[in-house]
Amino acid sequence: MPISNLNRCIISLSGDGVSEWLESLITNNIFSDISFSALLTPQGKIISDFFITKSEDRLIIDAPKKNKEVLIKRLMLYKLRAPIKIEDITERMNVYAFWGTEDVIGLTDPRKSELGTRLLTSDYHETNGNYDTHRLSLGIVDSEWDFETGTTFPANANMDLMNGIDFKKGCFIGQEVVSRMKRMTDVKKRMQSVKLKKEAAVGDKIICDGRVIGNLVHINNNYAMAIIRLDRLKNSQKLLTIDNVEINMMERHFE
Repeated sequence: MPISNLNRCIISLSGDGVSEWLESLITNNIFSDISFSALLTPQGKIISDFFITKSEDRLIIDAPKKNKEVLIKRLMLYKLRAPIKIEDITERMNVYAFWGTEDVIGLTDPRKSELGTRLLTSDYHETNGNYDTHRLSLGIVDSEWDFETGTTFPANANMDLMNGIDFKKGCFIGQEVVSRMKRMTDVKKRMQSVKLKKEAAVGDKIICDGRVIGNLVHINNNYAMAIIRLDRLKNSQKLLTIDNVEINMMERHFE
């Protein structure tokens, strides 16, 4: 059974009305034991995506460590006078991913069940899996590797396809932009994983029928994440290549 330590930052939120307060800020409701969501800029771009786990009288956020400072700063900004306690408990907890087993350990990843389960614990586990290649093989975008804070709209990162946005919930920061993109326009760019047949580099261009349709943003072994221009890819049956070598696009989530 592959196990990976996800090396996340972990933030505890507690206090009267903490669930209602957090839901007023983020892209998703907190109905289940684990939720996938994001905090956006007022312009609708992702500050950080994260998971929210219910734990007794508190909520636990686990997010990419590279986003910790900006995420805590924004949460503190929006706290104002609300009776909410925001605590960094990264040094006391770990987040592990388990996959390739029917044993139920932790909570099923809400983005895609094939990703496996996530376990938030203070215990230590030996690790033996490469989670990055695992999620790339399933076509799952993750800000840990694929994009930086404040640069990407949720739809570009497929959050609307991975149970990360509830368009029927109440207001949240950036909602107007996100809702307008859903109602009034086609998404022009999405991230998509590909399988490589030779060595490549971040920034390499993907060519289809003589046109650039995208470029690589992250690579691990023979898998990569790319940002794709959908208008140039739509209905195309042509080969996709990098440096005249064919690549294979993993399952398309946007057709």
